[in-house]
Amino acid sequence: MRNSLKFNCTLITFFLCFSCLVSAQTADQIADFTKAAKFDDVSEVESLIKSGVSPNTLDPKGNPMLIVAIRDKSLKVADFLIADKATDVNLVNKSGENSLMMASIEGELPLVEMLILKRKADVNKAGWAPLHYACTTGRLSVAEFLVANGAKVNALSPSDTTPLMMAVSSGNDLLIKFLLDNGADLRMRNHEGYSAIDVAELFSKSDIREGLVSRWEKLYKQPYPGGPKKFPS
Repeated sequence: MRNSLKFNCTLITFFLCFSCLVSAQTADQIADFTKAAKFDDVSEVESLIKSGVSPNTLDPKGNPMLIVAIRDKSLKVADFLIADKATDVNLVNKSGENSLMMASIEGELPLVEMLILKRKADVNKAGWAPLHYACTTGRLSVAEFLVANGAKVNALSPSDTTPLMMAVSSGNDLLIKFLLDNGADLRMRNHEGYSAIDVAELFSKSDIREGLVSRWEKLYKQPYPGGPKKFPS
């Protein structure tokens, strides 16, 4: 009995050690993976993963390789990593950004579609959400797809910023209209008391501000009260 237990413990220890050896990445492998992810060298990425390197390896700055590939427009590598079921598509970097957020801000709609439809990426990540990122750079088609797949139109960032506020700062009229038509709330204010209308003024987008004020008056039957406006704590 004791010999059997000792043998089992030894066997478990062996496999744990073997697993750690296989999954550990050397500095050279990380450097090679980073270079391949940046320069769309999918054959090198495939070779590294076959040799035991994890697809969830972080570059020296703490970015998952999928984020590196998306950011650097290495679309073949991005496709390959998304297709690999071992890739954690919701893995974040040191700034809390994940691959769907990066694909959204870059306007890479095919990648956004793959991440959501094939890998069930988190559409409503807490904090800064993919929809915030799409709206930051005025990516209408990405925003439309995100909302169609359950993204919250009035999602709040840690500073209570809404996607509408980010869309206003981007200056994309069609995106702003899309969000409003899909339930974006003009009355919401960030932690500094600014509404989307105030954001338009901050970014010197007078035409957008006028349009939003007109919509406010039609919706709420009163003049816009102005801002920033702090609420009692």
